[in-house]
Amino acid sequence: MRSFGCQFWAIARRACGMLKSSLIRLSFIAALLHAPAAAHINGLSLARFETTYGGRAEAALEVKLFLIAVDDAGRSGKKIGCDDSVVAVTRDLRPTRTPLRSALEELLRIPRIYGSNPELYNALHQSQLRLKSVSVRRGVARLSFAGRLVTGGVCDNPRVQAQIEETALQFPTVKKVKVFINGLPLSEYLSERG
Repeated sequence: MRSFGCQFWAIARRACGMLKSSLIRLSFIAALLHAPAAAHINGLSLARFETTYGGRAEAALEVKLFLIAVDDAGRSGKKIGCDDSVVAVTRDLRPTRTPLRSALEELLRIPRIYGSNPELYNALHQSQLRLKSVSVRRGVARLSFAGRLVTGGVCDNPRVQAQIEETALQFPTVKKVKVFINGLPLSEYLSERG
């Protein structure tokens, strides 16, 4: 009878361990379903989830992606070539050690038209680019893209440049931006294409 009691308690302990592990997984799933509440820390806007896996709070990084208000003449943002404005929209990204890279990759994924008031245009929407490398040294961000940059005419040239540069310049460690497409500086790449 005594060995039966020991076996019973051993089985009960294992069952409790499995139940605890299942509850932790359920709390992680519940965290994914809850909307984040905003928090502001050191000038960065973060979204804090109510619960996450293992009971630790994780934050989603809020970044700005820059799009174009066509023919806006600087009313909604910084005025750029062809009488347009470059305008910031915010997006929440997953926690990352490389927020600049993540922001640029997200910019490449945005469709042609974003939002409706005013309609914002992504001059990079037709391009088949991938971000090859990102480095920041002494305040200079070097962004290297590979692939095909497709623009809709001469007005898209300053739009592309402004979108990439302004997205990078939001980060405090970036003071200047150098963009390369297939190894060529962006301005040279655009001028070669006519």
